Amino acid sequence: MKYLNKLLLIVLLSAGISACDFLDPNEISDPNNPSIEGVLSDASKAQLQNLVTGLTERHRATTGANNIMSTFGREIYPLFASDPRFVNQWVGVGADANAEEDPTFFGSGGTYTTPYQAIRQGNVLIQSANNSNAITDQERNGYLGVAKTLQAYSYLIPLNVQYTNGIRIDVDNVGDLGPFLDYDAALQEIRNLLDEAQTDLNAAGSSFSFVLTDGFDEFSTPADFVNLNRAIAARAAIYAEDWDAAVTAVEDAAPFFELATGADVMNKGGYHVYGDPPDIFNPFYYVPNTTSVQLPMAHPSLVDDAEAGDMRIDNKIFVRSDTLTLQGLGSPYQDNRFSGTGDSFPFFRNEELVLIYAEALAQRNQGTDLVDAVDAINVVRNTWGLGDYASLSQSDIIDQILFERRYSLWFEGGHRWIDARRYDRLGDLPLDGGQIYEYIARPQSEL
Repeated sequence: MKYLNKLLLIVLLSAGISACDFLDPNEISDPNNPSIEGVLSDASKAQLQNLVTGLTERHRATTGANNIMSTFGREIYPLFASDPRFVNQWVGVGADANAEEDPTFFGSGGTYTTPYQAIRQGNVLIQSANNSNAITDQERNGYLGVAKTLQAYSYLIPLNVQYTNGIRIDVDNVGDLGPFLDYDAALQEIRNLLDEAQTDLNAAGSSFSFVLTDGFDEFSTPADFVNLNRAIAARAAIYAEDWDAAVTAVEDAAPFFELATGADVMNKGGYHVYGDPPDIFNPFYYVPNTTSVQLPMAHPSLVDDAEAGDMRIDNKIFVRSDTLTLQGLGSPYQDNRFSGTGDSFPFFRNEELVLIYAEALAQRNQGTDLVDAVDAINVVRNTWGLGDYASLSQSDIIDQILFERRYSLWFEGGHRWIDARRYDRLGDLPLDGGQIYEYIARPQSEL
């Protein structure tokens, strides 16, 4: 279903969370809207549905990290003429550009504040579901499993941007926030949260007592949502370099995980949905050949480094009638993935799972793992019109997996930047007259 366009509680929560501190849902003195306290004690099913809708909306807002992270990984140029800092700061060409030491770094709220708003929304849903007498224990487990799964997804965003700074995991009590955990410790807590969510979902019965958006059609029952949960667990496992766990998580994500060729197979998964007002448009759709210099453009190296005949290039970008330029950067390659403002945007596709599987097998390198990794690579390559890749060299296979991830996951959440850092290859990214950052400084509000 499309986003519910009623007077939802999400309006209150949106205002409350952003009004002051990003973790503090201050009480809103608005007699026309209910208070947060009104749902924390014995919420009705209708109120719980509103909280679920608010969570999926907050989850959708996490795409706000996509532009900056994809710029850091040189997947795009941020050609937004509205503010020179998009190029000066994000590309790092400005004399004062320093993402790693500037706690007020321009445009970085989407990598921190926004995902924590989703996490906070999840906490409100969890508390409300736990305190509600309107649902059975089995139904309650459905709310808890979905909330924790989407929280884990959101935690990974600030963790990957803050990196060695670490992040807070315990943010439930805004008056007594938990400590900052280093990268490894925070990642383990996120993985633990995913396992908790899996346990909840497995005890949630055969159906949810709430409705998710159309973007979750593949995951509309507790059993199906477990597959999404395991997919996110697989992503977290490769970040932890826990290759056995990654292989297991991918296999447990079936039938979402499917090792077969075909565009439909590659593209099945979870999506953020958009619509007409009062909903919002897809923020990554721009009119083809727009004259406005106010959009992300594909980095020219994406085309320069591509293999001939790779259908991913034609599917993802098109060559404009002119080259768009701003502050010394230029590209003729515009995003071609969407046909209109209402198109959905993916947050996890099977294609990523296939490549996670290939990477985990290649890194584990036991028995037939290298052969199986190459087979997985070729499922992706054959889907997009490319011939088989062949090698039995572990290092070469990993190089090829990173290459395939670059093209398969282009501009879907900053994967190339994270991958380059995971494999100590940030130095391989184009400088474009600027600099490549390793992380963003802890926000001023956290100092």
